[in-house]
Amino acid sequence: MMNKINYEQFNECVYQETLSNGLKVIINPKPDFNSTYASLSVDFGSINTVISKNQGIKHLPTGIAHFIEHKLFDKKNYDSSDRFAKYGAENNAFTSFNQTSYLFSATTDFDDNFKTLLDLVENPYFDEQKIIKEQGIIGQEIMMYQDDPSSRIYFDTIASLYSESPLSFDIAGSKSSIFKITPEELYDTYHQYYVPNNMTLVVVGKVDVTKIISEVKGHFLNLTTNNSIENLKKIVNQEIENSLVIPYKKTTMKLSTPKVGLGIRGPQINFFGRTFSRYELSLGMFLELIFSEDSDIYQRLYDNQIINDSFGFDFDIEDGYQFLIFAEDTKKTEKFCDIILAEINDCLVNPKKIESQFELIKNEEIGDHFALMDSISGIANQMGDRLNDFTNVYDEVEIIKNLSFNEIIDAAKNFFENSQTTRNVII
Repeated sequence: MMNKINYEQFNECVYQETLSNGLKVIINPKPDFNSTYASLSVDFGSINTVISKNQGIKHLPTGIAHFIEHKLFDKKNYDSSDRFAKYGAENNAFTSFNQTSYLFSATTDFDDNFKTLLDLVENPYFDEQKIIKEQGIIGQEIMMYQDDPSSRIYFDTIASLYSESPLSFDIAGSKSSIFKITPEELYDTYHQYYVPNNMTLVVVGKVDVTKIISEVKGHFLNLTTNNSIENLKKIVNQEIENSLVIPYKKTTMKLSTPKVGLGIRGPQINFFGRTFSRYELSLGMFLELIFSEDSDIYQRLYDNQIINDSFGFDFDIEDGYQFLIFAEDTKKTEKFCDIILAEINDCLVNPKKIESQFELIKNEEIGDHFALMDSISGIANQMGDRLNDFTNVYDEVEIIKNLSFNEIIDAAKNFFENSQTTRNVII
């Protein structure tokens, strides 16, 4: 049954429906916009390397999710990208640790582009000769990323935080792993994970809601679910939880200035829905209070040449893992790591030192959310997922308004007081 959620403050409404087979459909009609954006996402990424096979569990070659993403475009007699281009759409796809998404944006011919998107994901064609060709292409892509110091410091730091786990491998896999991929494994994996109860469709723009739902039901309603997916994901999460942290690693790439990655691994989370969204937003605001360019601490660290223009941080929180990475180009790698950790600890022990900027950071965060509402891709990418019970960009504005300073400190303590660290250096 279609559920309509009104957001009167923004003059917006969001339609949600979960089909009987589990497919989640989210539509945000924007009649005043000229373009439309649609994405079909699968809760299946690089860490999902196990399938059920012959009443047991089979481990797959790393990189298979990314490989499927590439190969789904390549049909028997045509390429899906050519069809999108024919109808004037820009299309893309990406694979992350836990998700694969296929998307397009267009100002005309929405119906034809939408059917192309559904056909792209619905109809796999894994030909052995085309697979061999793709193995060579992706192999070159892997080598390119291996030669990129910024990419290496990020993925090597994650690998040290979760050694010998599904998170320790590059999203694209390795040259040796992708050459092990067979058509049979691609089909087996596709049929286990590319199922309605593991997929979410989001459409934002100038569209007819009823027509989209009718089209989706015509394509997906007869597809069956796979109830073993959650057990497969639990296996992966257990492997991640049991992994060990490598405290220090050094790699040589003959750089003029070394790169350092300080990785911090938080505990596995055990909360979902709006509670998860509040936690994620709280932790993000805590980090902004310390390390955004507007913060007093950032300016002091910059003036004292502890950090420079290469400084950056990134955090990722998902079911099964949460980590934070600070990166910097510096010859004083140990000093950088020590001071970053000391500043965080000082703010946890003496939170009053950052409280005065809390309202400023909160207002900036709300402003960023309002800016997202001017972009159909920004809105679509903030429509939430099963982990946060599809908390969207409009919901988040209200959550941020109601966050207290004590709540963000509690979220930070939850993360940092139960954390482990690694230091990765590339010289």
